[in-house]
Amino acid sequence: MRPSNLLMRRASLEDLPAMPAMPVGYSLHVCEEGEIDSLANLLRAAFEDENWNVEKAREALIDAEDVKTTHVITHNGQVIATASSRLLPNDYPGSGYLHWVASHPQYRGQRLGYIISLAVLHEFVELGCSDAVLETQDFRLPAIKTYLNLDFEPAYRDDTHGGRWEVIRGELNGS
Repeated sequence: MRPSNLLMRRASLEDLPAMPAMPVGYSLHVCEEGEIDSLANLLRAAFEDENWNVEKAREALIDAEDVKTTHVITHNGQVIATASSRLLPNDYPGSGYLHWVASHPQYRGQRLGYIISLAVLHEFVELGCSDAVLETQDFRLPAIKTYLNLDFEPAYRDDTHGGRWEVIRGELNGS
């Protein structure tokens, strides 16, 4: 049996950092119709998953009823980072759900995951959310480090999470 995804929660959206300036030549905006193919290419590269195509990107993000906005960062006409705002009121009432955060492997290390995630958190404030949640996996250490830097904290859903977070903290402290 596959272990459950880890849950993280940012308890308040009242003290968000200001949005940093985008690097020259980069654009942060809502995904446009003509960028969906590039979005699918990014997700395929970022998650090393050949199943990401235009249809899946459209179904999971662009046309999904629970996804409010898919944000992208572009450079040289290509989508190089993304994150979506999602609302799941039955599961997380009053919370925004940070969804499908990704940056292209060639652009990692430029804080694009931080910037795109922060843009979604600012959208949650506009949507009236009081806090934010996300799900991730144990091996996504760079993403987890970004989420911790954005003041997300582990939320323990089952009795395996404590030990798993202990391992993650050790790995992060060793890096």
